[in-house]
Amino acid sequence: MPTANPPQEFKLIDIREVWPGEARDFTPWLAENLEALSEHLEIGELELDRTEVDVPGGRRLDILAKDSSGRNWAVENQYGEADHDHLTRALAYAVGLECRAVIVVAESHRDEFVAVADEWNRYSEAYGSDGIRLFLVAIEAGRIGESAPGFRFRLVAGPNEWRSGGPPPIGPGDRHRRDMQEKFWAGLQKAMSRKGTLFRATRVVSSYVTIASKGPFSFQFWVLTNSCRVQLRIESGNQEQNDELYDSLASHRDVIQNALDTELVWENKPNLQSSRIYWFPEGAYGWRSPADEREAGYEVLADAMTRFHDTLMPYLKDLI
Repeated sequence: MPTANPPQEFKLIDIREVWPGEARDFTPWLAENLEALSEHLEIGELELDRTEVDVPGGRRLDILAKDSSGRNWAVENQYGEADHDHLTRALAYAVGLECRAVIVVAESHRDEFVAVADEWNRYSEAYGSDGIRLFLVAIEAGRIGESAPGFRFRLVAGPNEWRSGGPPPIGPGDRHRRDMQEKFWAGLQKAMSRKGTLFRATRVVSSYVTIASKGPFSFQFWVLTNSCRVQLRIESGNQEQNDELYDSLASHRDVIQNALDTELVWENKPNLQSSRIYWFPEGAYGWRSPADEREAGYEVLADAMTRFHDTLMPYLKDLI
């Protein structure tokens, strides 16, 4: 009986093979792919607010993002090893911009900075949701076998509530957001249950939920504050294979869009280990929308996901 081939390792390469320049290439890519960062850190949805943000003292923050509750997150990045200047500036930016958290992304972080981050977060957690959290994140580039260059994020230091897998401290604003999201998903589940068994009943408090998975393909709802999308995520663990799966589906783009009577967003960005096909159905609303709009939007979303799933599945079955 033949033995299975052992999994290939992710071999590190110079980050400049993927992004030649920090300011010219990496920072713009990170700003456009905050979803990849937030997914790796499991910190919830982050949306880009703006880049090169002016702050007091004549400095500029690389990236300002907002989470699903509308609170600011500061993101500062640099190549090489994180230094005192970037760390202290990032913390100063977070204070000046009233951020919930700051993320410092670098190729590596010194042990003494990790100790500072641990101590900072220990004091911050005593303030509950009002404290500013500090994340030190390593960005690594590499290849698996002969695949195209890819990347991964690695959390070096972060708040205890994230490291332990538990929820962050809940303040009044966070509690309201979670209650609103929970009500949103409960309403959507009821609408989906009337369409069939595609959406299994479960308690969801998150920015997204996967309702069905088939091999490397996952059907998902992503809910934002005022809008919601239905999405197919393609994630095989191999970028070259991802590209092949995406290209195969994209070759049927016109037929698929005609069947759905809508134009989809086809997204296959370089250096990402996953691809996405999604759309924002007209009449679908986010968790912060007025109650009457959300109620009407549940049926729109349930119908959109059912049609989206049923239209794509014949093509996916040939690829699984």
